[in-house]
Amino acid sequence: MDTAQQDFTYYHRSLIQMYQVYYRRRLYGIATAILIIIGYSLLFREGLIINGLLLILLLAIAGWLYKRFGEAEEVIAAHLSQNSPPKVRQLTEFEDVYGFDPGDGSVLYIKKRSNRNFPSQDKSLTLMAGYQKGYFLKQPFMILYYDMLETVLDEAYRLKRNRQNGYQRWSGFFSFRRIKSSIGNGFRLVFGNLFLLFIAYRLVRYLIQMILYFF
Repeated sequence: MDTAQQDFTYYHRSLIQMYQVYYRRRLYGIATAILIIIGYSLLFREGLIINGLLLILLLAIAGWLYKRFGEAEEVIAAHLSQNSPPKVRQLTEFEDVYGFDPGDGSVLYIKKRSNRNFPSQDKSLTLMAGYQKGYFLKQPFMILYYDMLETVLDEAYRLKRNRQNGYQRWSGFFSFRRIKSSIGNGFRLVFGNLFLLFIAYRLVRYLIQMILYFF
């Protein structure tokens, strides 16, 4: 049994839980939104068309999320296949993410928040599981190997940690790689925020009206 097989077998339960909690939280959030919209529609009998469209959209998203929720085993197995033998990535540490080249010249970012590091059977390596940074990702869950001693700090983040100021502190934000990545995610960022703000606005308004109705 090779290193990856041993690691994935030993940490299998933890990896499954990490994967599923991501979708479970979103399913709970969508279920709450659906209940609020249904409750408001039944009480006030207004905005039924737009509320109906919202319900259809939220149900479609919930169905998509539930399908992904049930694919935990397949996703973990796919990561195992890609890492047998382990493919060691060099990480660049930013303030809130880790960046790495997946092998095609692009850059992927894994959020520091909620990620986990597992000691590998190969004492020189660490197995990281976390979530990609981005909107509307088909598969945000990532598992990769890296050498902790080979991790480098982004220049701007290094200067910030060392409490240095000046133009160099911001130079990393204007690198070609960062600008290219920002442009690529710009449309999804705007669309995602507008959609979430629209949903949030209607839910807050519905909640306030229902509270006033009962009290």
